[in-house]
Amino acid sequence: MELSEDIAILPSSDPYHCPSHLETLTWIDQLFVYKEKTPEERLKEAFFGIKSNNRYEVKDDTGNKIFRIIEDNASWKRNFYRASRSFTMNVFNESNQEIIRLVRPFDCGSCCCSNELEVQSPPGVAIGLVRQNWHFCLPKFTVENERGEPAFKIAGPFVPHTYCADANFELVSLNGAEIDRSFGKIFKPFSGCGQDADFVLRFPRSLEVKMKATLLGACILIDCLYYEERQ
Repeated sequence: MELSEDIAILPSSDPYHCPSHLETLTWIDQLFVYKEKTPEERLKEAFFGIKSNNRYEVKDDTGNKIFRIIEDNASWKRNFYRASRSFTMNVFNESNQEIIRLVRPFDCGSCCCSNELEVQSPPGVAIGLVRQNWHFCLPKFTVENERGEPAFKIAGPFVPHTYCADANFELVSLNGAEIDRSFGKIFKPFSGCGQDADFVLRFPRSLEVKMKATLLGACILIDCLYYEERQ
């Protein structure tokens, strides 16, 4: 998969110029995200509406576990504010070191374009931001680099119409390129397609490592905004 000419600000990954412990992402072009819930947690959520902290497992295309994502949040905030809640999610590698932190500020719900998520690596150092753009029915986001400069956009489908098909959130250039010119995607596979991952991320291998980590954050934000309540 090659980068579009319009994505000029995305340099090739350099293992010598990326945040510590993110070298794992250097040669990767796919990530598989699995949401973890125990049977007890599923029952509490289904029958009593009690939501637990989110947990995810992230694997590469060979099935190797590379990250674990754990939400750090108070029970009252999860269950009162639900999808509008602020949160911090800690991303650990296989050595149990926190290498990425995902920080979402509180959304009062007054504006559907007020959602954003900051990606930090190491924790406390911003390397990217995912910002929701206003649209009356479609998910649209801008991905920014560590300098706050827009890098590319994410264009999603009308989510209620994706129950029986893959939901594709396409990575497109800033100039509004058509979807068929996308250079990657985050997609939620249809449950009947044989793919057991909750989300799959596909992007060019040459994409900057910090942007790969930021796309992982975008995936978590998409899950929070469009799929948590449906689950």
